[in-house]
Amino acid sequence: MTVSLADILTTQKNGVVAINNLASYTSSIADNTGVLAGVDQLAPPTGGTTGYVTIYTAPTGVIGRISEIDICNGNATPATFYIHFIPKGGTASTSNALFYNAPIAGNTTVQWTGGLALAAGDFVQVKASTTGITFNVCGGVV
Repeated sequence: MTVSLADILTTQKNGVVAINNLASYTSSIADNTGVLAGVDQLAPPTGGTTGYVTIYTAPTGVIGRISEIDICNGNATPATFYIHFIPKGGTASTSNALFYNAPIAGNTTVQWTGGLALAAGDFVQVKASTTGITFNVCGGVV
């Protein structure tokens, strides 16, 4: 799809830019790259355990993109949790922790949003101080 500057920019007033046919333009980008710029659940929600569990591993041939992790404490009592982004062949440690012994109140959901790329074989591990805590990882692949 060929898009001219006139097609893209219709007005620029007070710092606001309007784009004609934004839906078809972004669809064209998705078609050309094979990646739809959205947020997808990368794995089923994982129940917290008191030992580390892998909740996502970046597949071969792509770059995994983590954009959101939801942590839900379904218990009435406070707990703690750990989330690690680990290079292929590595192990969970303080040097690759996103959250380390982080507190979460009872009956609470915490959401981390950001942008992190994982090379093929890199993975995310989680654990909690008690059962009843779930982790949900969202993102996509490039």
